Amino acid sequence: MRKPGLISIFLLLLLIASSILALATERYIVISHQSEILGKKKKLAIILPADYTPEKRYPVLYLLHGAGGDYLNWHKEDAKLYELSRKYEMIIVTPDVETSWLADSQIKPKSQYESYIIKELIPFIDTEYPTIPTYRGRGIAGLSMGGHGAMVLVSKYPDIFGVASSMSGVLDIRMIPDTAGKKTIFGDPLDYPEVWNNNSAVYLADNLKKARRRPRLMFDVGLSDYVYDANLKYHTTLKKLNIDHIFKVYPGNHNWDYWKARLPEHLEFHAQNLKKPEISFDE
Repeated sequence: MRKPGLISIFLLLLLIASSILALATERYIVISHQSEILGKKKKLAIILPADYTPEKRYPVLYLLHGAGGDYLNWHKEDAKLYELSRKYEMIIVTPDVETSWLADSQIKPKSQYESYIIKELIPFIDTEYPTIPTYRGRGIAGLSMGGHGAMVLVSKYPDIFGVASSMSGVLDIRMIPDTAGKKTIFGDPLDYPEVWNNNSAVYLADNLKKARRRPRLMFDVGLSDYVYDANLKYHTTLKKLNIDHIFKVYPGNHNWDYWKARLPEHLEFHAQNLKKPEISFDE
C-alpha cells in the first residue's frame, strides 16, 4: 500500500489547523450594537463555550475592564482568557464601558452606563444568544473600576446578578475621590455626597442585607494596593451585616500582573456558582 507523501501529510495538517482556527473564530466574536441610552454604537467581545450550541441555554459572565481601558483589555494574549474559558460552559461578555464608573452620571448626561448595562446590554445578549436569563444564570466581575462596578451593580440589582466578584475594586469611592476621573462622573463629593454614597459598594452593603436573594460574592486585593483599605472596609462591613462572602489578600499591587494572575480563580468562582447549562425547549 502506498504511503502518504510529505505533501499529503502537510495538506492534512493544514486542513486540521484551518478547521481549529475557524472554530476558534466562531467562538470569539467582536460586535457592535446601537445604544439608544448612550446615543452611539458600542463595541463588545463575546466568547462562546467550546461546546456551544443554540440547543442549550448558558450562564453569562459580564467581565468589566478598569478606568482608561476598553472591551479588549481582558483579551490581551498574556491573560489567556480565551484559553481559560475553554474549560467552562458559560458565555463571557466584555463590554466597553469607558471610564464611566458604571454609573448614571448627573453631571455628564451622555454617561449613563448603569442604565446601559441593565436596560440595553443584558437584554441584547439575552435576545441574541441562548442564555439563562435569570439571576442564577448571570454573573458580573471586573478589575479596579470594573470591580467597583461589579459590586455596586450586584448591590443594586441582586435580582439580576446571582454572582459577583472583584479584583482590586475601588469599593469605597469616597475614600479615594481624586483618581481616575471620578469627579467628572460624580461631581465634587462636597456638592453631591448622596451620589458618592449611592455609588460606593460599602455604603450599599445594606441593600444586600435586605435583598430577598443573596448573591455569591468574592473579592480580593493586593497587600500593597492603594485600594487595600477600601477592600478591608468592605469586608468588615459585610461581616458586621452577616453577609456571606469570600475575601482574599495576596501579595501584589494595583497592576496588570496582579489581575491576570487572579483571573483563573474568578472564572472558576463564577463557573462553580452560576447555574449549569440546560437544554432549551424553545420552539
